Amino acid sequence: AATGRYDSVDDLLNKEDVRKLADAHYMVISESKYKDSEGKETVLHSLGTAVVYKDIGSKTYLATANHVVQNEEVLFSFFRGKFEKVSEQFYLLEDEEVDLLHDIMHALAQSKGKQGQEFYVEDNLGNRKNPANYLIRTSSEIASILSVLKPKKIQTVAQNEAKDLAVITAPGLKHASLSYSLGNSSDLERQNLLLVVGFPGGLLKNVNRGYVTSVNDSRLVSDDPKSAFIFDASISPGNSGGGIFAVRDGKLELVGITSAMYFGGNDLYVGVKINGVSEVFKGNNLRCEKGWKCNLSSPYELKL
Repeated sequence: AATGRYDSVDDLLNKEDVRKLADAHYMVISESKYKDSEGKETVLHSLGTAVVYKDIGSKTYLATANHVVQNEEVLFSFFRGKFEKVSEQFYLLEDEEVDLLHDIMHALAQSKGKQGQEFYVEDNLGNRKNPANYLIRTSSEIASILSVLKPKKIQTVAQNEAKDLAVITAPGLKHASLSYSLGNSSDLERQNLLLVVGFPGGLLKNVNRGYVTSVNDSRLVSDDPKSAFIFDASISPGNSGGGIFAVRDGKLELVGITSAMYFGGNDLYVGVKINGVSEVFKGNNLRCEKGWKCNLSSPYELKL
């Protein structure tokens, strides 16, 4: 029976709607150039996911995690010291482009001597730690592949670093009809059923399921714990930016964006509540307040 609340079972869920979830997700590749103290450039890549949020006119706007479309300004290598960012570009890959990328990367993985160096970032105390973005070691080859594939370039139109959310768009994006609507993450309760979509490890487009285990993030870690929730559907690097869906009376609703995982804990994964994106869309405009920044806006509102 319909309850108006998010469900903890999928008895009423249309399996075709679940299958179509993957169609609304795209792989995001970050390509950044860094220069060391001797002026030698290094090209690095990282992977993420984006989910279709809204169509306005001829453009499609997608939600993703902010760290997917924002790289560190400075990196460090034990072998070559300090690296400073020179430039960055982000790409959105269609499914056939992902398949071709996988075929080439599989061939590269069979060859020997493809190991790269480890890169680190510094925290506020100057201690070096692993970077937030997971870098691909075959980056020089991927740069060549992207130059041939020529995937669509992403424009980041709004971002919120504190909430780890961003809104992006790409030209000429044609997607299948959506099997979900925008949800209200304030209605989430513990043990609500969730479906999580993304590219774990960059290996494949994956749909996983789990449950809400906490409706808020940890107060020990987050400055704004109510902007995120904890779930237990397993994720891996590459899932970041993918959609998290709850079920209300048999219908799918987008309620969050995959953001992070807690290391050293069991099944502690962080989803940022989709209400953080919904609050900046005002009709067909983006109104950037409450920590949001609109690119090319004057001063706060971006006309779409």
